[in-house]
Amino acid sequence: MFEQILRHIVEGFRANTGSLVLCQGEDSCRFSIVAGIGLPDGGIGSVIPSGAGVIGWVLENKQALLLKNNDPGFHELLPEPGIQTPLTALCWPLLMGQRLIGALCVNSLDDKANYTEADLNHGKMLVNLITLVIDNIRLLDDRQKRIQQLAATNERYMDSNRQLQEAHKHLERSEKRLNDILNSLDSVVWSMEPDTLKILYLNKAVHEISGHPVEDFFNDQHLWLNIIDAVDRTRVENSLADLMKTGVQKITYRIHRPDGDLRWLLHHMRIVCADAGAPLRIDGISVDITQHKNAEDLLKQRNEELQTALDKIQEVQRQLVQSEKLSSIGQLAAGVAHEINNPIGYINSNLTSLKNYVEELLALVAIYEKIESVCADAGQLRQIEEFKNKIDLEFLKTDVLDLLDESHEGASRVKKIVQDLKDFSYAGGDDDWQWANLHTCLESTLNIVNNEIKYKASVTKEFGDIPQVWCLPHQLNQVFMNLLVNATHAIENKGTITVRTGSENDHIWVEVGDTGKGIAPEHVNKIFDPFFTTKPVGKGTGLGLSVSYNIIKKHNGEIRLDSRVGEGSTFRIVLPIKNETVVA
Repeated sequence: MFEQILRHIVEGFRANTGSLVLCQGEDSCRFSIVAGIGLPDGGIGSVIPSGAGVIGWVLENKQALLLKNNDPGFHELLPEPGIQTPLTALCWPLLMGQRLIGALCVNSLDDKANYTEADLNHGKMLVNLITLVIDNIRLLDDRQKRIQQLAATNERYMDSNRQLQEAHKHLERSEKRLNDILNSLDSVVWSMEPDTLKILYLNKAVHEISGHPVEDFFNDQHLWLNIIDAVDRTRVENSLADLMKTGVQKITYRIHRPDGDLRWLLHHMRIVCADAGAPLRIDGISVDITQHKNAEDLLKQRNEELQTALDKIQEVQRQLVQSEKLSSIGQLAAGVAHEINNPIGYINSNLTSLKNYVEELLALVAIYEKIESVCADAGQLRQIEEFKNKIDLEFLKTDVLDLLDESHEGASRVKKIVQDLKDFSYAGGDDDWQWANLHTCLESTLNIVNNEIKYKASVTKEFGDIPQVWCLPHQLNQVFMNLLVNATHAIENKGTITVRTGSENDHIWVEVGDTGKGIAPEHVNKIFDPFFTTKPVGKGTGLGLSVSYNIIKKHNGEIRLDSRVGEGSTFRIVLPIKNETVVA
């Protein structure tokens, strides 16, 4: 189009060549040739330097120009060498008001056209129309380009909008699928604001677990905390406070449903923070563990019951083992006592006879000594005197009787020990109740454990005036023995064991005290437990006091302890004189 306009102008002015120069861009100062006639190759599209040549001068000065070959400044505006020099030329600026849009130039290479000022002025009117046409063309072209750009932008927008709509539909489908999945869960999935605890999301499982519709929690932001059991509420609030530090928290608590049912929940929550670190929300899941908790509690209760039953069985078993041991020892002791009793019997008898014989022999010796005074044989008398001095007859006469007395006393003591052993080992049954003198029981037991005590302690007896007691003597003997042996073991070097008795109202009491090391306060409440012992491993079974406790309880009595560390311990046994549970 530009070339057609230029050709019309060139032909109208009978010119040989011509150029149309336009500004490139609204705010650009760059001008280039957009159409040309008779120009050398490469002319179209070339840039016109500011002020260079005829066109550069016209663009710079915004004035029309008539040039002839004979003008003074003609040669200064001549084109570069190699380009044919025109004889005359006309060049007009293309102006829209004060806005320069380009320039138009026609050149005559021969004398057919001799341009004048009239041609220049006539051309100005034509150029103004051409300028208007070119500007409209460029405006139309710019509008078309803008329309195309807007159309392309609109297409891109439409495409983006379609993509956005598709993404929105996909997001809606994903969100619906996610909601369907979350609402199908048995656990409560939730999200809330960190500061206000306002619910942001809650699935439908909350209705089944809490008994409250989902909308109730959105309408009342305190409902969740209000249904928590009062005992657990503070712990849950503290867990929420710690969540800001730890980021993750797990806690179990109870909630109350409107129907009065109590549910256990396992609460797992985490804090979600922005990139800057500020907390955005709290996400969590709450699982109903009521059945598991009830099953766990039931299992725990059953385990405790089984453990209690097992402990009872083991305690009974231990007592049976101990009773069996004591029974076996009693049978063995009874057998040993029976076997010892026979030789001790004839030793005792023989010692009695021997003492009689020695006394008779000594009487005979006394008669011989009387005869010595009347004997006339000096040699025999000297021989008798020497022998008497050799055997120390005077000492022998007194010492032999002392030896016989001591031997007889020792045999009697052995006999007494054997009798006490037989009495102590008597395996009476639980129905063998009888009236018994506890002093006799204590004496018998002291006699049995004398060998255990004599190297560690001296025994002080402070017996009061007590009546006989309805009891199982063989079992009380076992209690007394356990207390006396324990008292002996509590004394580290040398000490004293004191045995006291007395009566109060219709009860009698027996005390066994020692000056040993005492019992630590933390052990006082455990000493009657089966298998509890403060002795080194292998030195005690821990059954003695447990068995003693049960025996005293069987007698409807009680056993008390007063112990001070470093001073000693005193066990007091209190028994009713007449056991009301047994008919005499």
